[in-house]
Amino acid sequence: GYSSAASDVYKRQVYEGPVAEGTKLFKKDGYYYISIPEGGVGSGWQTVMRSKDIYGPYESKRVLEMGVTKVNGPHQGALVDTPEGEWWFYHFQSADPQGRVVHLQPVVWEDGFPVIGMDYDKNGVGEPMKVCKKPSIKCNLTPHAPQSSDDFTSDKLALQWQFNHNPANENWSLTSRPGWLEIKALKAENVRESRNQFTQKTMGYKGEAVIRMDYSDMTEGQRAGLECIGDKFCGAGILMQMDGGVLQPVVYYENEGQVKLIKTIERADDRIVYVKLVIDALTNNHQFSYSLDGQNYLDCGDSFREGSRDWKGSRVGLYSYNTKADGGSAWFDSFEYKFDGPGGLAAEE
Repeated sequence: GYSSAASDVYKRQVYEGPVAEGTKLFKKDGYYYISIPEGGVGSGWQTVMRSKDIYGPYESKRVLEMGVTKVNGPHQGALVDTPEGEWWFYHFQSADPQGRVVHLQPVVWEDGFPVIGMDYDKNGVGEPMKVCKKPSIKCNLTPHAPQSSDDFTSDKLALQWQFNHNPANENWSLTSRPGWLEIKALKAENVRESRNQFTQKTMGYKGEAVIRMDYSDMTEGQRAGLECIGDKFCGAGILMQMDGGVLQPVVYYENEGQVKLIKTIERADDRIVYVKLVIDALTNNHQFSYSLDGQNYLDCGDSFREGSRDWKGSRVGLYSYNTKADGGSAWFDSFEYKFDGPGGLAAEE
């Protein structure tokens, strides 16, 4: 390492700003540029500075702000150029319950500074565009959303799935029953603490997720089903409990560990349940429902609101855990997720 005296040579403050963070430094056309998100996540803006000398002094310009748009906090991104010579700026919007929503804005350079988006209010600072032409790339690609639904017919886990905790890989399988995802329950107190949660980011502003689950191998104390997690961890599905010495499946709902029993299933030959989650992020309203035939659905618990947590937005997914001891398997035949897609932002406007 350097001595303290030598290290002082490499420590020179060139700028101090309001909540300046995530600084990016690059060189272009003989200038050193510093790109800085400022002002905080919820209501910030993007500043770009330049100087011939890395130590300054720097010219400074605000290049992107919310302005008259509905896209708050447009900053914390990156300037990128393409092989075709175009420039673009990635940034995010902080919005509950989706968390940080990624946007892409076109960039042109004028007088040595990037002009980002569109200056709707004519104050000399760019603002996020509602609609813009996509980047010009030398290949044919049809616009499409990332994969979301899954029929679990592959023996490899699809790319959209993420574990909410480090996985216990010996306790889940795509091969023990081909065409199904098995989650063997590990002991936990509630859905927040359950292991092997298979989750994915909620998409768009309105959506609907439906699962088909076989609970025939679930054991006493086990809970499994469809979840929605963010600042709250909510789930709906099947809870197994003893009733008069008989193991009884009960449709149930939980919100942050608070459990509500919905319906005892008296007799079911195939031991199949369907659970649906309807998401409306515009009103921040979420509602679980259940069905025993896949056609007729009844509400499962109360509607609830979600929010982002630790900078992450709400997620949907699958879970299986047991409040008594390790044991029992939930089998998931399908996860079907439909959402409003690219029209979501236009709907908000």
